[in-house]
Amino acid sequence: MSRMMKLFISAIAAMGIVRFALNMSGLPNEIVKYFSMTAIIIAGEIYFALTTATHKERLKAAYLLVMPYMIIEVLALGYTWASGRPTIFHANEYSLGFSVRVHTIGHLVGGLTWEPLFVFLMMEIIWGIYAGTRSFLKVRAA
Repeated sequence: MSRMMKLFISAIAAMGIVRFALNMSGLPNEIVKYFSMTAIIIAGEIYFALTTATHKERLKAAYLLVMPYMIIEVLALGYTWASGRPTIFHANEYSLGFSVRVHTIGHLVGGLTWEPLFVFLMMEIIWGIYAGTRSFLKVRAA
């Protein structure tokens, strides 16, 4: 695993912990929502789309970027489920009206299936645009 991947994994996990801690300290969701694991994942998505050489490497990167997010989400939702204490992780705008139980299971299943595949798809689109632009510029320069 590359140094940059370790950095992104650590940043995603740290942001999730900060998000949970801020929420538990009583900060309103309107402020806590700006502490975003998704923003870090998107930055990693762009970085690895441009720096990995193969589709297989991008697929692996997508799974590695989603894993800390999924773990934090499932743990925080598990806390909400076990304690009954609401957290931002199960706020109405994120739970889509599902129960905390369904929401938790959904994140666990999604984190292992469609979520990393969606990140991979976005990485492939970014890589395709980048590779196509590079090829076009090479042809134009020749």
